[in-house]
Amino acid sequence: MKIKSIVDHTVKNIEEMIIKGKLKPGQKIKEQEISTRLGISRPPLREAFKILEAEGLIRIEPRRGAFVSELKDSDIWEIYTLKLALYSLAVTLAIEKIRDVDIEKLGKIVFQMEEIVAGRGEADVIRYEELNNFFHDAMASITGHGRLKKIQQSINNQIKRIAFQSFADRKHLESSCEYHRRILEAIKAKDRKRAEKLTREHILKGLKMQERIRKGTFY
Repeated sequence: MKIKSIVDHTVKNIEEMIIKGKLKPGQKIKEQEISTRLGISRPPLREAFKILEAEGLIRIEPRRGAFVSELKDSDIWEIYTLKLALYSLAVTLAIEKIRDVDIEKLGKIVFQMEEIVAGRGEADVIRYEELNNFFHDAMASITGHGRLKKIQQSINNQIKRIAFQSFADRKHLESSCEYHRRILEAIKAKDRKRAEKLTREHILKGLKMQERIRKGTFY
């Protein structure tokens, strides 16, 4: 296996451990334990750590090692208010440039999200979150605004672990899915105001859900 693919595989595995809470906020990530578990050497593991640090998922302290980063209430507020501005801007800019092929792509993403929500048993929340990000990344790509897309991706990486918590709530998951369908329909109709309004509502509901989780009123 090539070094790049080993590093990518390692990033994905550690990221999943953080998102699912197997590695807790503030916890030290033991190099030997991870390298043995994944069957890799230290160099690609350290490269993976650099990527995860850039994504805001871990922090590296000189002579101490790597630790899972912690998100304070103020961090969550900052991230969600940035999402509110960026996603709203993306929808506004994209609606002027969107093509039939773009609408078809967004439709396929939303359809896959709906399949997860409609499925029996426990929903695949990690896959749903991936599709959620694909939807908004695709929207940013349509705008042709490179910096917007880059900042948006960075924010999404930082929030993955808490998005996983919120989507574990079935009602929130269903609401999120419904909002994506309604946003897509507004985009198809070239209704900029409605698409932006729905996008803002969608993000604010996510922030409200995080506030419930932090206050211990999740259920």
